Amino acid sequence: MKRSGGYTVVEVIIALTMLAIGTSGIIAMQKVTAVANRDARNLVLANQIARTWIERLRADALQWNHPSPTNPGSDLGDTTWLKNVNGPWFLPLADNSKTTPAADAFGNDTELDKGIYCTNVRLTWLYGPPPIVSPPYLIRAEVRVYWLREGGGGVVQAGKPLCDSSTDLSEVSPAVDRYHFVYVTSAIAQNMAR
Repeated sequence: MKRSGGYTVVEVIIALTMLAIGTSGIIAMQKVTAVANRDARNLVLANQIARTWIERLRADALQWNHPSPTNPGSDLGDTTWLKNVNGPWFLPLADNSKTTPAADAFGNDTELDKGIYCTNVRLTWLYGPPPIVSPPYLIRAEVRVYWLREGGGGVVQAGKPLCDSSTDLSEVSPAVDRYHFVYVTSAIAQNMAR
């Protein structure tokens, strides 16, 4: 009797096993790729938010234009954020403005309790202040943007949102197991009026 040319059960099981191994590898790669894409998107967005805050600080420096030959008094106190020079990290809050340190998933300013990203600023003298050197003066602006790390616990202090005005910001930096960080540093020059 002549045997027919079909597959045996063993051959079918081996083929299905090979297919399952290949498929599981593809599914695992897809998960890793999705996580990498999400992390890359978060990093780009956090950098964009930090750069936006650097530009806001530069715009704030437009109010800081004295002392000059015509006005010897300093008007650093007229600025919104730069007046906090030589202080600790702070949330850059502004009165009468829609500008907030909290940002949503698209990088837009949002209410503090709805933020996915939170921005902190620290300002120190780079060149100045009077009477040590003559103007123009420079302020070193450090901008820190942070957001939740996957599985990181979510809050620096229990019961508070990510970007809360009463959070002790000195506790944020050590929380690297819970947050991703982006730091951007720049020099903000005094706008000299002549």
